[in-house]
Amino acid sequence: MSKKSYFAFILLSVLTITTSTIKAQSADDVLRYSLEYPSYDAISLVKPAVSSPTGFGAFQENPAVMALYKKSYFSFDLSSRFLDETGTYLGNRSNYSDNQTGVGDIGILYKVPTSRGSLVIGGGYSQTTDFNRALSASGYNSQSTITDFYSSLPRNDGVNTAAYDAFAIEDVNADSSVSILRYGANYSAYPGINQDIQLTERGAMGEYSAFMATELLKNFTVGASIGYLNGSYAYRRDFLESDRRNNFNGQIIDPIGDSTYTDINNILSHDKINADIQAFSARLGFVYNPSKEFNFGMSYEFPSSLHIDENYNTVITTTFDNGTQTQPQDAPGKFSYKIIRPQRLKAGFSAGFENLSLSASAEFVPYTQGKIDYNQIQYTSQEDEINANVRSSLQDVINLRAGIEYKLNEQFTPRLGYAYFPSPQKGLDRSRNFLSGGFSAELTKGLMFDFGLQYSFWKDRNTMYNTPVTSESVRENVTRIHVMTGIRMQL
Repeated sequence: MSKKSYFAFILLSVLTITTSTIKAQSADDVLRYSLEYPSYDAISLVKPAVSSPTGFGAFQENPAVMALYKKSYFSFDLSSRFLDETGTYLGNRSNYSDNQTGVGDIGILYKVPTSRGSLVIGGGYSQTTDFNRALSASGYNSQSTITDFYSSLPRNDGVNTAAYDAFAIEDVNADSSVSILRYGANYSAYPGINQDIQLTERGAMGEYSAFMATELLKNFTVGASIGYLNGSYAYRRDFLESDRRNNFNGQIIDPIGDSTYTDINNILSHDKINADIQAFSARLGFVYNPSKEFNFGMSYEFPSSLHIDENYNTVITTTFDNGTQTQPQDAPGKFSYKIIRPQRLKAGFSAGFENLSLSASAEFVPYTQGKIDYNQIQYTSQEDEINANVRSSLQDVINLRAGIEYKLNEQFTPRLGYAYFPSPQKGLDRSRNFLSGGFSAELTKGLMFDFGLQYSFWKDRNTMYNTPVTSESVRENVTRIHVMTGIRMQL
């Protein structure tokens, strides 16, 4: 079985910014691993931190703001994400949900005693990215079948072989195959099949970092951070095609080998991907305080090279009308590559008047500068093709955030926030809106409880499979609730 032929075919055929049918790299991987959304800690979830300190994860927006803290503290946050997606496929609507909980951040900030100015150091873990998706779709497809995709793969490809061994496709001659659902006197005769799909993407990426910030000049602080990014990504999809209308009721298949002929009842394809992600990061930033009421800050995050190690597999099982079932036929593989995430430039200002404070920020992300790197000469043409598609399919964006908080007293501070992240993809509106709120409350002297709630919504599209003559996609409406809760303990 040739994994290289399968890999090359998918690279050439699946060049869209959507999740591909079976794992192979595309421009989507560059986008998936480059996206970040507000999720650093319970306060930063609501309020931008480019020009003023929020929570422990604020160093990811601008490490210089950490010098504005007046006291040392220990921080710990939990992150829970609840996702709901409505998919429209073949005229039908379906809902599917998923949730995940993990560590949002844990770390220590230490304010070094100084005779003048400020010096702050710290380190720990803070979440940067999550991969929550959940999709369900179903409908009657009278035009195509996923087995058309399998039959279009090269004959020496592992997935084509697995589909053949599972009786999902049949050989026409020495060079080509055809879907078993089209097999017969007239290969083009295809009455249709019911399709049911469930898909999830799970995982998260976080950063183990150390940072330092100091007041270099009066009212002018600078900061830097270095970090090690580590995370995992898991993709699962079950794609069931079933003959619920009994369109296929012939006696054309002998799976037993003893002249006991039957026909297809259903074909189940299970696709999975497991990826481990590693990278290093670095940031620089400054904050300028022209007056007691106003702050202005800027930060720069250097491009980072993510090392991705993937294991993927497709398992195909066919059940026949007579109740017999094939042994699961699989096509496992593994591959390693790099994603070059683009740099990020952030600028923001904040204003404080007595107990009221406002902040806003803008983040420039040149997604067109993202790249994939195989570091293997035999894949140079595929690499060039994907990177050209990144430049033509993605677009540079400016993400906007704003937040407001009001300190009622020393014990309670509520806050509200809004963010708008334009679509990074041309030709498809995937812009995201984030509505958020939260508060900080003093549990006891020196111990604060932080709560953040974020509601986001956007539209998307997910490609189920491509064949030489057609493509099947699900249109999605996605809503997500992200809850972060944590404590800050003064040291």
